[in-house]
Amino acid sequence: MIIILCVLGYILNKINSIGYGHKIIGLMGSFLAVIPILFYILHYFFQLSFFLVFIYVSLVIGFLISIFFIGLLIIEFYQDKNINKQYSIIKKTKLLLNNGFYECQSCGNKKVGKNDKNCDVCGIKFTSDRLE
Repeated sequence: MIIILCVLGYILNKINSIGYGHKIIGLMGSFLAVIPILFYILHYFFQLSFFLVFIYVSLVIGFLISIFFIGLLIIEFYQDKNINKQYSIIKKTKLLLNNGFYECQSCGNKKVGKNDKNCDVCGIKFTSDRLE
């Protein structure tokens, strides 16, 4: 149970990392819960069958929205994995700049000299230079 809550918390944090998580959850919740409940109550009082059709249409829309955003979330996780892999490859390098100095790829310090073996700011030990 704790693992499920941790994963759910991570996913919700990931969704909300760009500030629209509450809108996605609200939209899905509206089509998957609020609208169907309202139409069910209307169907209960008025006994009209087209309210049931609206319930099913709302549920289908809600599931389609959910599948779409889950797909986007999977794509975002895949991109983050690739970015983290690329960053871990270049993390301990220094990049040659136009002004003759180097930039530490770990912290962004742009005052690293050619013969420096480690960064003065973050203390990381360089493994190689990048001359790109």
